[in-house]
Amino acid sequence: MNEIFAHAKSILVVWVDDVDSEILATFQETLQNKAQQAHIAFENVQKLFESQRGTSSCDIILFDLVSKNDAPTNLDLLNEFFRLLHPNGYLITHVEHLKQKQTIDHFKMCGFSSCNPLDANSSFLIGNKTDDVKRHGSLWLCQKPSFDIGYSVPLRKTGISLIRQVSTTGGAKRVWTLEGDDDDDDDGIIDTDNLLDDNDRGKPDVKSYTCGTTSSGVRKACKNCSCGLAEELEQEEHTQAQQNIKSSCGNCYLGDAFRCAGCPSRGLPPFKPGERIILPTVSDV
Repeated sequence: MNEIFAHAKSILVVWVDDVDSEILATFQETLQNKAQQAHIAFENVQKLFESQRGTSSCDIILFDLVSKNDAPTNLDLLNEFFRLLHPNGYLITHVEHLKQKQTIDHFKMCGFSSCNPLDANSSFLIGNKTDDVKRHGSLWLCQKPSFDIGYSVPLRKTGISLIRQVSTTGGAKRVWTLEGDDDDDDDGIIDTDNLLDDNDRGKPDVKSYTCGTTSSGVRKACKNCSCGLAEELEQEEHTQAQQNIKSSCGNCYLGDAFRCAGCPSRGLPPFKPGERIILPTVSDV
């Protein structure tokens, strides 16, 4: 803890509620003895967003350590603390034991990489807290990661080749492995043509593609068939049905007015001889 304050150059003390100016002055003097090189600033939490402080402008933020009681945090406030801190900066606050799990989860949700309780050597930070508050809570130190919002790094270009290994034990198992190349001049692009063998380049025989068959070997289209087999089987079924229709009068295609009582096309609209009958779609609305 002493090392953290010794290297700090900017400390922001965020206080809550009305605090006597003498208490703030005493707290500043205590901090200055621990962080002699740091500039210490005070800000009321209600004015924090209005102050529009610069991003990554603080090494340490102390929240609600001057007041006698603990004040709750929220995600908006924690996000603002995260924005104000330098990479690797620290947030120190007092957390009630009953709300510890939820509060620490909020810290991590807002981007703080590590949160750890502080030992008794840090008790000087909560000298103004009541004994009851100290007994039911503890100090926590949360650190911002070593990178800031929007941080990016260029990726090193390395050549990567894909090697197909064939089993030499007679088995059919084939394994793809990656092999790196440290040559910076390589553009790292894989030639996809090298990933195919002669079997892959062979043109499939559409006629031999059965889509699916039953146990008896009868061709059957699979569900959501997209290879054309379903349409082909449907056409064959329609043709077979047309061939099985026997008309005694020869007027089946003219309509019900010309059809006999036992006509197999009774109830269907008129159609041309040999034409496939398609019923119109009727909406119930």
